[in-house]
Amino acid sequence: MKRWIVWSCLSIILLNNGAAVRADSGPFQLSLVAPLQVVAPEHSVTGLRLNLLYGRNTHMSGLDIGLFNVTTGTFAGHGAGLFNYAGREVYGTHEGVVNWARYDVHGAQAGFINVVGSHVAGGQFGVINYTGSVEGLQLGLYNRAIDAAGIQIGVLNITQHLTGMQIGLLNVVSGRQQFRAVPIVNLAW
Repeated sequence: MKRWIVWSCLSIILLNNGAAVRADSGPFQLSLVAPLQVVAPEHSVTGLRLNLLYGRNTHMSGLDIGLFNVTTGTFAGHGAGLFNYAGREVYGTHEGVVNWARYDVHGAQAGFINVVGSHVAGGQFGVINYTGSVEGLQLGLYNRAIDAAGIQIGVLNITQHLTGMQIGLLNVVSGRQQFRAVPIVNLAW
């Protein structure tokens, strides 16, 4: 049964790959490993993307499920996989072991490690959360943001500028002159 499923998926990919290369986008993506996928990596998917091992497209809108989900441009929707990556912004949610957005996240990341290159408007929920700035909630063991406007809840919370609240074993605001490290609760003042 497993062999039949694998051969069927490979057949669909190989038979449709030539037609998909000429299309700007597609409503459905089935990928074994990029570039062995229905929609070519340099095109977009709007709808459902299933990545058996590794899938890559320019933009993705919709439901993204797989092991390694890579969007080199903007991602909008819900992504669930071992590794989720967006080369531009994320509008929606990423759930996985590792979630990485190079620019902004407007929504949420939930996983073991969550990394955002610029700004989070929403939340990060994981063991390790890292971003340039956050407006919302960071919930994890280790939370790090250059600017935190909202709430950081964790064992270790670190920011340079705080306009919100930190709750944790150790809370650090490195941009302050006094009371840079405060246990339990730290407020913006």
